[in-house]
Amino acid sequence: MNLHVFACVACGHKAYPARLWCPACGHAQAEPVAVESAELLAWTSIPDGEGGLRLLATVRALPDGPDLIVRLPPELAESLCAGQRLALSTRRQDGFDAPWGGPA
Repeated sequence: MNLHVFACVACGHKAYPARLWCPACGHAQAEPVAVESAELLAWTSIPDGEGGLRLLATVRALPDGPDLIVRLPPELAESLCAGQRLALSTRRQDGFDAPWGGPA
């Protein structure tokens, strides 16, 4: 499932999740824009409570943002490097579409 960010119809500023008004210009209307890839900026792992790890990453959606927090599959833990390109998608979790990254 594609990940969508929201672009202000007045100034083009992109944000995720959707905002009531644009943080750059204050306009109250935005449109969804599909993003397919991102650059990996930083990542960390946290215990998942079941003996495994959850990977969380800060990424910059390409070509021009915004920055996002995404989940990553745990099997990527040993192969990550800053600047790496990732594919973006969403997965349904707890009733909402959560952003995920994966191999490009």
